[in-house]
Amino acid sequence: MMKLTALALFGLACLAFTQTAMAQKEYIVTLKRDTLWGEVSKTIFGKPRFAEAGQSKTIAINVKNTKAYHRIISLKKSETFVARILPEKSKPIFLQLHEQGDIQLYEMERTSGTMYGSVTVTSWFASKGDGPLIYLKTSGLSFARAEKENNFEQLLGDSPALWAKFKAEKSFSFSMLRNYIKLYNQEKKTMTTSK
Repeated sequence: MMKLTALALFGLACLAFTQTAMAQKEYIVTLKRDTLWGEVSKTIFGKPRFAEAGQSKTIAINVKNTKAYHRIISLKKSETFVARILPEKSKPIFLQLHEQGDIQLYEMERTSGTMYGSVTVTSWFASKGDGPLIYLKTSGLSFARAEKENNFEQLLGDSPALWAKFKAEKSFSFSMLRNYIKLYNQEKKTMTTSK
């Protein structure tokens, strides 16, 4: 029994240490571009909150005080959200950042209730650098593939070989788009480091 108690206490201590270590890797970037380290907490409903390291007081994370925030879900999973302005909108919202490089890939999820239950629609946007967002794809009803391809060409068009390879693909899936953005970013990174 004593060994079991000691093992349980050791397990709890490891869990507490892991949670503390994870919290120290969470941060927000303020509108003044200062990075504050601490703990980001997110409730099921409502805005995420932030407590700076060593502080117990939390603040709501919103686009009026935060440019970006990063939180850790588990040892292998984390999320980064960046305040960006959607095409044809004027106010920024937080979008999840999936890829970072010459092309940034963002995701927005919207859940709405209907009389038959709830529906979640996922939409992807991308930008070159801090340029305007370009609409790429949605899981909901959307415009024609030709228009989506024209938008994607704005991103990959300066890499003719990669664009030709993409044009030969039959798929316009989320994973295919992400894969080509990764390839583009790797290509540009390789070109930059080889100069």
